Formats: sequence, C-alpha cells, structure tokens
Amino acid sequence: MSRNRAVRLAALCLVFSLIFSLSAAPIHAQKDGVSQLSGSFSVAYESYAPLPFLVALIDASGYFGSDPIYLPPAEQQVFAQTTGNTARGTYRLSLPDAPIARPFDVTGGRENSSRLYLFDVRLMSDVASRGYMVMNEDNIASSLRINIEFKVTGGRLLAFAADDQQAFPSGYGADGVLFNADDPRTTLERGWSLIDLDTIPFSISRESAPTVPLITTALGDVNDYTQLTDCSVLLTTFLDRVSSVYPFTALYGIDWQALRASLLPRAVGANLLTCSLLIREFGNAIPDGHVNFFLPLLALESNGSLGMLLEVLSDGRVAVAALRTGGPAQRNGIQVGAILTAWDGVPIREAMGRAVFFSSNASTLHVRERLQLTSLQRGRLGTTVEVTFQNVGAAEQTVTLRRDSPGPVNLPQEQPQVRANKLPSGVGYLRIESFVGAERLPNFDRTLSALIAEGVSALIIDVRGNPGGFSQMSDAMASRFFSEGFRVGRTFAPDGRLVFQMAVAPREPIFTGSVAVLVDGGTSSAGDLFAYTMQRNGRALIIGHTPSGGLAGTVSGGQYYLPARGFIQVPTGALIDDEGQIIVEGTGVIPDVLVPLTLESLISPADEVLQAAEAALREVVR
Repeated sequence: MSRNRAVRLAALCLVFSLIFSLSAAPIHAQKDGVSQLSGSFSVAYESYAPLPFLVALIDASGYFGSDPIYLPPAEQQVFAQTTGNTARGTYRLSLPDAPIARPFDVTGGRENSSRLYLFDVRLMSDVASRGYMVMNEDNIASSLRINIEFKVTGGRLLAFAADDQQAFPSGYGADGVLFNADDPRTTLERGWSLIDLDTIPFSISRESAPTVPLITTALGDVNDYTQLTDCSVLLTTFLDRVSSVYPFTALYGIDWQALRASLLPRAVGANLLTCSLLIREFGNAIPDGHVNFFLPLLALESNGSLGMLLEVLSDGRVAVAALRTGGPAQRNGIQVGAILTAWDGVPIREAMGRAVFFSSNASTLHVRERLQLTSLQRGRLGTTVEVTFQNVGAAEQTVTLRRDSPGPVNLPQEQPQVRANKLPSGVGYLRIESFVGAERLPNFDRTLSALIAEGVSALIIDVRGNPGGFSQMSDAMASRFFSEGFRVGRTFAPDGRLVFQMAVAPREPIFTGSVAVLVDGGTSSAGDLFAYTMQRNGRALIIGHTPSGGLAGTVSGGQYYLPARGFIQVPTGALIDDEGQIIVEGTGVIPDVLVPLTLESLISPADEVLQAAEAALREVVR
C-alpha cells in the first residue's frame, strides 16, 4: 500500500469514526431518557387569569385509581419555572434523577410493577399563595387530557421506570380502560419516558428535552358551541352534556325527558332568534341561581325599565324600596314605601309568578321573588304597564307607566361610618365585595392583622351583595378565624370518586374575638360558602333580613359559548358535607338573627341589619 493511499485510508477511517460518534450521541441521550420538559398553556376560562398559579411534576397515579385529586406532600412536588399568568404562559421543568411517588401496577395485577411511577405536568391555582399544591385548589391544565369527571382521555403521561424492561401498555385493551389486565403490552427502559396516549399504539419517547404543551382540563375549559348554528343540533348537544353533569337534578326535581320533549321539537328548523328564546326557556326551567345566560338577540326584550327597586317585606307585601330620579315611576307619583297591589289588573303575587327571567334564575324563594319583581319592571323600551299602588297614608290608585332607558336608583340606606376599618363603637368592620381579584386576599390579610394588633375584640364582616368568586379565597379568609383545620365540603364524580375538597387550614395570626357576618339574598356562591363556614361550630353569628342566596354548586367547566355571541352557565358539581348532605344549595345560610324587613325599616335610611349585628356582639362580649 502506498504512503498516500494509507494516509487517505486513515483519514476516511477518522471521518467514519466521527460520523459514527455524532450519530451515536442521540441514541445514548435517548437511552438516558427525558431530562427536561417545556411548553406553553392557554386556559379558556377567563376568570382564572388573575389568580396565582403553580406548575409542577405531580404523581398522576390518582387519576387511574380511586383518588383523582391525590397530591403528594409539598416536599415531593417538583416545581417548574413559569412565565405569564394563569390563562396564558410557558413553563420549563427539570426532571429529578430519582423521583418520589407511589408505585403503580400498570399490568392490572398480572405481575409486579412496584418500581414504576406515573406523573403528569400539572397547572393548579394557588389562591392563598402557599407555594405548593393543595386539594382545595383547581386543577386547571395538565400534560394529560382530563375530562369533567376527572378521567384521563388522552394527552401525554410521564413514566419513571427504576428497572430496564419494565412492562407497560402499548394501547388500550378491549374494555377501552387503561391499566387493566387486557391491555396489549410493551416495555420501558430504565429512567424517564414520555408516553403519548393519543396515538395507537402509544408513542414512547426518550427525547431528552421534548416540548409538551399543557391541555386545559374540563375545569378550566369553556364549551364552545358557537359553530352549532343548527338549533336542533345545538340544543341536543347542550342537553346531552348538561343532563349528564348537572348535580341538582333530584334536589330541584328536574325532569330532563320532559324538558327535551318540550324544547327539541321546536328547535327543528328554528332560526337563531327562536333558538335564543328556547335557551332562555331552559334557563327559566332550572331553579338554580348559577344558571346565568346572556342572549344578545333578545336584548330588546328587556331594554326598558320603570325606574323602581321593589322588595318583598317580611309580611309578604310588595313595596317600593328605591326610585330613579325622573324615572317613569317617580314621574307618575309613586313614592318610596308605596305598596304595590296589582300589575296590569292582576294581583301582584300572581303577576310575579308569570315573570320571565332575562339573565339568570334563582335557587331560593326569597331571591326568586326579587328576581321576579325585577323582571316585571323590565320590558321593551316604550312599552306600558298599569300599576296599582298605595303610597304611605294615601288612597290606592292606578297609573300607566311607560318604560324608558334604565339607570341607577337612589338607595335610601346610609353607608356605614367606618374609620380605620372600625365603626364608631370600636367594633371592627370589613366589607368583602367579592372573592375575585389577585389583591383581595392580601388586602384582607393586612387589614385583619392590623385589627388584631390593635386589640379589636369584635368584628363585623359584611358579605351582603357578594356574588361569590373562588371558594379557595373563601377558604383562605375563613382560615384566619379558626385555630384548627377542618373539611368544609367535598365534590364527587358520578362514580363516587372524590374530585374536589373545600377545607380550612389555619393561617396566622388568628382572630379570636367575636364575629358577626351580614348576609342577604345577594350573598351568593363563594359568599354563601364563606357564611356557611363561619357559622360552623358557632364561630360567627349570621345576621340578615333573609338567608343568603343559596347557590353553592361548582361551575368550573359549566360555561357554554353559543352562536350569535350568546352564553349560558350551568353548574357541574355539588358540595357535600360529611353526613352526605348538599351544602347551602336551595336554602341559603339561615341567619342566627333574622331581622324583619318592615315598611318602616324599608323607608328608614338606618341600616337595621348592621345595628342588629352590633347589638348582638355587645351581648356576646359584655
């Protein structure tokens, strides 16, 4: 062999060696398994956007067992770096060399799989800013696809095998359920693998740093029906889902078959306007305050107002609580305190029963009556109604009122005189307007801590008109008043698995003084639950003219976008106490001190409920 040929041969060998080395490197990396994940997330339910959140590697075995909301201890949760907010952002997560989790038998009992562990990448709310995941926060997105019943329907699963040749399913068995004995099988190499459950057979990747977007769970998603412009298809699809997930069918006596029989035949060939009327009819048929609807095509049906705020007194009479200056009612001589007796010649109570709700229903009789009175007033701009009434000290008369554009009424009630979060009596006073907003909980904590530092011994918390928000915030605020933790309520899937839990976990410093909570019919949802939680164990006196609103169902995953910019919300879950009873729904929180709403108190600017609370607290602390 010539020297030149030998040199060329040596050079070629070096080139082949380099090529082989370069091609072998990824194989070696793949054998080591996945080491890092990154991806993006986008959550449809806009209310989640302002909430604090966490993304972490979490033991996913509970999804495939009896405890789908299982969370490992905080020290076993591996957190990702994140950008953005709860509704839209990115994450980057480094996988541990030796994770800690519950071993999972993926073979359905056919052989020992005790050295295999299952995980997902999970995004959860962190309303109380604990810095770790807990069971009373919402599971908003995951690398797995999670339906409304907390079952896995696809997505990507992380598996860690402590040994080579670990048995693992390659697909679903004949029963369509993963991790049963009939699953076809493959094996996993030692270390981390990423399994795509949306491919058949499952794709198993050992790529070191894959991109894995997080999928919004059914809790964080919105059901988009905007393309279902065929009314028959829309209503059938809607009723199929709602009837399967609605939690209060028995409580409210909902006859789904009768509702279908009434609505679906009229949906055939219906245009969008008629379809909106049918959706509104559905909303009127479900006596649940969480059934809210917005139907722009029907906006003209309620764009006029008579300029009154009406209330049902404790003795059952209907009275005028407030008037709009210059509105139709005031212009025609109706005064605050007037008693209404007839509406278009029909007795007022009978007319109330015929009222159509334009935007929401109600869970309790006292709230339903107020909504009925509001709905009676609303109608098409320019339409008229005959109202029979009796002003205080005057004879009964009937006038014709013509509806004009709505506007604010003048409420006669005085606002509490509060300085440095205290009433003139020295009793602390906190108004919680809602359980929404990133700063609301920190502001509450700062204010309450300041009152504790000042030695305030009695506190009034006003949640009248509070429409609710996040139960996690209700839990967190209530946690400042209890020295021991407890479970408030739980939500179960139709198959009996636990899928959500409300709980109080004490947060220092604890307010140990006496507490009164003010409620009314507008105290709703998380507002209901806050009052309920504070009433437990006699921790607070509940005071009001009426019980709270009585709507405490879970609404996550219960929002529906409809054609023509329409929208409707229907609850998806109920909160159950330890005795198996539904919490608050349909009854509201009953006041310990029920303050009668009389004609005299309606006319007076004094806040009789606040006065009753101060009097009750004086009795307790003296």
